[in-house]
Amino acid sequence: MNKIKVLIGSRQAPEIEAMLSDIPGNVEVRFLPQGDPLRAHIADVEILFGHIGEDAMPEANALRWAHQPHAGVEGFMYPSFKASDVVLTNCRGLYGTQIAEHAFALLLSLTRHIPIQLEFMKTKHWERTQCIELAGMTMGILGLGGIGRAIAARARAFEFEVVAADVESIDKPDTVSELYGLDGLMPFLAQSNILMVCCPSTPETHKLLSHAQFNQMPDNSYVVNVSRGKVVDEEALVAALRRGKLAGAGLDVTYTEPCPPESPLWEQENVILTSHSAGASQHIRRRAMQLFIDNLHRYVAAEPLVNVVDKTKGY
Repeated sequence: MNKIKVLIGSRQAPEIEAMLSDIPGNVEVRFLPQGDPLRAHIADVEILFGHIGEDAMPEANALRWAHQPHAGVEGFMYPSFKASDVVLTNCRGLYGTQIAEHAFALLLSLTRHIPIQLEFMKTKHWERTQCIELAGMTMGILGLGGIGRAIAARARAFEFEVVAADVESIDKPDTVSELYGLDGLMPFLAQSNILMVCCPSTPETHKLLSHAQFNQMPDNSYVVNVSRGKVVDEEALVAALRRGKLAGAGLDVTYTEPCPPESPLWEQENVILTSHSAGASQHIRRRAMQLFIDNLHRYVAAEPLVNVVDKTKGY
């Protein structure tokens, strides 16, 4: 009986690689040699843990399943992959806790002026700053997947009124008082003193937030983006920040990454940038590998995989 060949797209920490001992006996695992192009090793691979680019796809003659060890899958949405019968799974659902924590870290750093206080520390300067109390405000969550729901659960503890908007028709969780579709985006934004951006990057969400949308928000609002930079029209965001419409923005993602040195976001005093690090956690690699191994057992047993991506929707 021929073995199912699995290729791991990058080396893992030894303790993570050791988890691969818990795989079915008819599976053969190998690792992509460091520095080698994927296309030179993909021809007989049935299962890939990692990303396959457009250049390697023509060589992937045996590929049946690719697992993205992250949540975002826009890098797979090129024509030949979308048209193929290769099943794509991802790690959605594994990032809610740490990204929600990061979102609140950005928000509180803005409203409590933590960057200014850190600058004061450098010169041993003691001065109070005017801070903003959040309790009683309305938080709008754009995208109510795993990350959005984790943020909503924590927002209640901060005494926010929570509203949400999502592209899908979904049931409203108890943590949200009102749920809109994208056709209700403008009234949703009109309530949002704090806007948490948690939606994926798709053609439908590309530059979804632009001049009209920021103008619709209450004065002195805050925007926190912990999903994808391409959801935001950065020129419109900077304009709203500079004229005082928005009080501040916390951005873990930017339209172009790394954020270009010439971007005005670097110089905006009311912006905090972090380097797409919201998903980082001491637990995430183990969680991602465990999800893959669990799915591998399902694959061998001809059972449905979890976290299958709808390639027509892009998430």
